[in-house]
Order: sequence, then C-alpha cells, then structure tokens
Amino acid sequence: MSLQSVGMGQVYATGSRKGPELPTWCRFLAHETLHSVLAGRLRDEGEPMNHRLLILVSLACVTAVPTLAEDEKKSAAPIADALATVSEEVRIYNDHLTILASPYMEGRVPGSAGMERAKDYVEYYFRQYGLEPAFATTRVEGDGSEVVIPRSSYRQPFPLGGTTRVKAAEFDVKAGGEDLSFESGVDFNVTGLGASGEVSGPLVFVGYSIAEGGDGYESFNEDDDFSGKIAVMFRFEPVNEDGSSRFREGRGWSNAASFAAKMRAIKDHNPAGVVIINTPGTNDPRAGQLMDVNSAGGRVLDVPVFMMSTEAGERLIAATDPEGRSLLDLRKLADEGRTIVELNGSVTGKAEIERESLMAENVGGILPGKGDLANEYIVIGAHLDHLGMGYFGSRSGPGELHPGADDNASGSAGILIFADKLKRSYDALPADANARSILFMAFSGEESGLNGSRYYANNPIVPIDDHAMMINFDMIGRIKNGRLSVSGYSTGEGMKEWLEPFFENTPLTVIPSDSLSGASDHSSFVSKQIPVLFGIIADFHADYHTPRDVSPLINRQGAVDTINLFHDIALAAAQRPERFSFTRSDRAPRPQVARGGIKVRFGIMPGYSEDEEAIGVLIEDVTPGGSADEAGIEPGDRLIRWDGQKIEDIRAWMEMLAKHEPGDKVKVGVKRGDEEITLEVTLQGR
Repeated sequence: MSLQSVGMGQVYATGSRKGPELPTWCRFLAHETLHSVLAGRLRDEGEPMNHRLLILVSLACVTAVPTLAEDEKKSAAPIADALATVSEEVRIYNDHLTILASPYMEGRVPGSAGMERAKDYVEYYFRQYGLEPAFATTRVEGDGSEVVIPRSSYRQPFPLGGTTRVKAAEFDVKAGGEDLSFESGVDFNVTGLGASGEVSGPLVFVGYSIAEGGDGYESFNEDDDFSGKIAVMFRFEPVNEDGSSRFREGRGWSNAASFAAKMRAIKDHNPAGVVIINTPGTNDPRAGQLMDVNSAGGRVLDVPVFMMSTEAGERLIAATDPEGRSLLDLRKLADEGRTIVELNGSVTGKAEIERESLMAENVGGILPGKGDLANEYIVIGAHLDHLGMGYFGSRSGPGELHPGADDNASGSAGILIFADKLKRSYDALPADANARSILFMAFSGEESGLNGSRYYANNPIVPIDDHAMMINFDMIGRIKNGRLSVSGYSTGEGMKEWLEPFFENTPLTVIPSDSLSGASDHSSFVSKQIPVLFGIIADFHADYHTPRDVSPLINRQGAVDTINLFHDIALAAAQRPERFSFTRSDRAPRPQVARGGIKVRFGIMPGYSEDEEAIGVLIEDVTPGGSADEAGIEPGDRLIRWDGQKIEDIRAWMEMLAKHEPGDKVKVGVKRGDEEITLEVTLQGR
C-alpha cells in the first residue's frame, strides 16, 4: 500500500496478540504532553495550551486505534506494513502532516480556533526539539513601568487587518394585519455588502437587479426610483428550465450575477435597504447557502443589505404579493425581463456591523549558532496559515473546509522535522566549530498577502543585515516523478554553482529555475536584499486552493527527500565562512501585491514551464464560470499581452490585475500553440 494513501485515522502500529498498541506518535505525544502539563512548562494564559493539546492527543489517538475485534480479524496490518517500509523520518513527517491538515485545525485560517491549535502544535515541537524562544515579551511592573524580557516567547504577534461581525440583526414584516418574524442565521443574514442602520418602509420586488445582462436584459428603467423602499431581489440571473443561466452556455454565471454587480445596479435607484433571496429552481448548490457578513463581499451600498433563504422568501412573498403569486411565479416573470412589483406590507429591520482588529502570530524558534558566526542568522520558514472555509482565496467557492495539506501543511511539517534533524547535526559539531544561528519560522498571514513574513522582515529579532539567507518551503507535498523546483539562487552571487553538488547528491530530480516567483514568503526577504532559496513542487495540481487539497494525496517520501536536501544545504551554508552577496537579477521577484488588495478575479491556475526564457503566464487550468473561462481562454494557453502591454511574468501580470475594478474589460493577448489571438475579458469581482 502506498504511504500516500495513509490518513490519520489509519496510522497505527501492530501490537501483540493482547490487543492493539497505541501508535508511536500517539504514545510519544501523549507522554510528552502529560509530562509538560505536570511540569507546568506549557503556556497557561487564556485557554490553556496544555488543555488544547490534551484534547488534540485524545481525539487523534482515539481515531488512530482500531477496535480489538478489528485487530483480531486481521492476520496482517497493511498500513503498519507500509509504514515499516519507510524511514522513521517519513513516519514522523506523516504524523505532523496528517495532524496539521486534519479537520481539527479548521483549515488554519488566522483568527480561528483551529489556527490556535496549529500554532500550539508547532510551538510544542519547537520546544521538544530544543529550539529556544525567538521573541521578546513585555511585563508591566506594579509602578506601571514596562520591562522587556528578551527571547521569552515563541510568538510574534502582528496586526492582520480586521474581522467583521454582526452585533444586531432584525427583520420583521407587517402585511395584511399579520406579523412575520424572521430568525437571524436561519431565515436571513446581514451581509457585508451594505452598512449598519435601521430601516423601515414598504417592499418592492425588483427582479434580478441587473443593469446590463445578456441579450439586452435590464432590470430597471433609468427613472426607476425606490427612495424610502426596501428592494427585494433574486440571487444569480435569469435561468432556463433546467436552472442554468440564460446568459451563458454551459456552467456558471455571467458577471452580472455577482453580488457586487447587483449592488452597483441598484445603487443609482436609491433603495433604503436591500433583501437578496436565494433563487428557487436554480442548479447551483450555493442557492441553499446563506452568505454572511464576511462571505458575500465587501461594502458597496450605504444601506443595510440582508440575504434571505428560499424558504423564508416564500413566506415573505406569500404574505406580500398583491396577486397571491409564489416566489417561483415571480422568478418566471423576472426570467423574461424587467419585473417591478410593489408588494403589500412594510419592513422593520436593523443591521449593526462591527469591525474588529485581528491579531495574528508568527511562531519562531532559534537553534543557537556557534563560535564566530553565531551572531549571523539563517531563516528557515514555511507559512502555517491556509484558507479555512474558503471565504477568501478559494478556487471553488466558500463554505467548505479547505485542509491545505500541500498548501502548506507540507512545508510546515517539513520545518518541524528540519528543526529536529538540524539540531542533532549542530549537537554533533566540534566544540570549536563556527556556525550561524538558525531561526525556524512558521509564518501566518501568507495567504492574504505575505503579511507575517513582511512583518518579521520589518521587525526582525536582530538587524536585518545580520540575516545571511532565507530558505522557504511552500507546497512540497505533491512531488511527481521526483521533480522539485528550486529557485532563488540567482539572489546570491555564486550560489548556483555552489549548489550543484547538493543537487547531484539527492534522489530528487531538481528543476533549477533562474526566475523567482514572488508569491510566497521569501519575497519579503528579497525586498530586504537577503539571498533566498525557494523549494516548491515542479508540477502544479488542480487541487490548489480547493477542498481537495487533502493529506491522503501527499507524497511523504518526496517531502522528506526535500527536507534532507535542504538540511545538507543549510548545514553547509551555516558553516560557510563567507556569506553570499545579494544580487538582484532581472528575473528577481517584484514587490508582492497583497492578494487582499486585488478586487477582481481572473479565474486561472498558473502552470510551470521548463522554458525559462518564455515570457507571460502559462495556464494550467481554468476555473469554470470565471472571467477567463467566459472569455474563451483554455488550459495550455499562455497570457502574453494585457491591453497591448507585454506580460513579462506572473508578478508583472498580478500588478496589472491589481489596477482593475470589477466589470472592467481588457484585451488579452493569448499564445495558443503557434497562434496569437486576442480575447476580450470582462473581469469579475472577487
């Protein structure tokens, strides 16, 4: 059995005939956690770290141990047999990877309980592997003075924008002498598309709220004025009998169906509030979901915007339509064209939205150096965060767990075994050896724009000039045919030639790349003129940023081979008398464009090209219903021009993309085979 198919609930060791034995990792973690609890070594502020780890150990161990009856039925344990064929490093990597990508970690989105557990897990193992705290803390004395305690914490807190929450939500209707109450979170939600406020007034049904749809479809006349009224509209756009879009053949919806487009369409008609109802009879599974204050999109209107379920919408229309029509009846009218219906009854509603600042944390531990080089540092990092439930950054839509096994539990698990392995190597060095200190970092906020690594680069533990190198791992878990992409050596003078013996002495096929993507944490160090190395899979996969990025698909052996390669590189670089001088090549990464600042979504997955001289962006996959798909862009195409301007690489293209607003139209030059074609793309909102 391939180890790639082993999941957390399957990994166990064969015990004696008396019954199953706890897995090695489970016994170790349980023993060490209990020891730490008894010794009082773990954090105890807030929700105790030891409590969370004990819960994690309990849940993981319960799922890992088969029943006695199951064990006795088997003459052999195939998964244990598979584990027996690999090294202890691979088994330990499997433990770390499977736990970090488990549902218990909730997709590791900053601010979630799952991310707190993931940070606790990483800190726990930094402690166990002998790393020292990297960051200072501040203690307030009785007289109000502050005392800074250096190197006393594994956490580096930093601000990460904010989260939005609803403090109050009410929606009540009076119609025909009847009072209708709707329950927040069940019948309706307040969305982030609008503002806080109290609304009251009559209801008016406005169809789909589309300004310019396919085939000349429009929901409004220019002089339609809904001042003082609450506009009720459908989600999506006009549909066929099978529930698919009338404006677009095949899957998905046109740009007119987006929430942002609907809000812009209604804005000029002055509603006092808006209600979006999930459209009945559509073939989109999202029609059964209520978007909340964080998932429907950013603020477009200055009035409250509510979203209502189909069932609640049925109640609303049944009580207020002057002709007794159903919600489906109104949908069929709106499918054909402009449909404005003055509804009976009035609404009293309230939306109170509050934005709270969010603090994230990097987790860092130091392996102290030796001798004359101990004051210089090499950073070895990987981002720990991912997308949670996919409310931002998802290629498949929100509302489903995104485990992020490859992106980037694979790299986070990697730095854990890296720390253990390099600590043992340092312990074996001669007493008079010279070696640089190593800072292991699990960054947060990478998915929203490299926030954690950028914060560290601006607030380092020692002057940034004392950082000799940064090594970054991002997606090292889905290695195919042994192919690993390594880039960044162009940022260090002579580094490429120095690395060649290491590349030759590994079971991996290293794909060296003179170009360097800026879309990961090493970019924050390049901007500070620190030489970097970046390890990533050479062949991207379609599961990137989807719920399908799960731990059973991870190539454990390939990831460990990657760590072993970079262990040898880091150990040699740490002892090299002269550090590499920084060089900025023509193909070094441009400054990172924070993904949170891009308002439009193109809908492609970039691919890997072995042709280092090729310009533009190779497209490996196209998101159904996205901007690119709607324009006719296909997998295998290469983007080479943007409104007549040449696209040098993916970073240049992202900078171009960041300048646009939803609804903008651009002429895109595409290389398809030997032919260059130009397509017009309408950019959809994120």
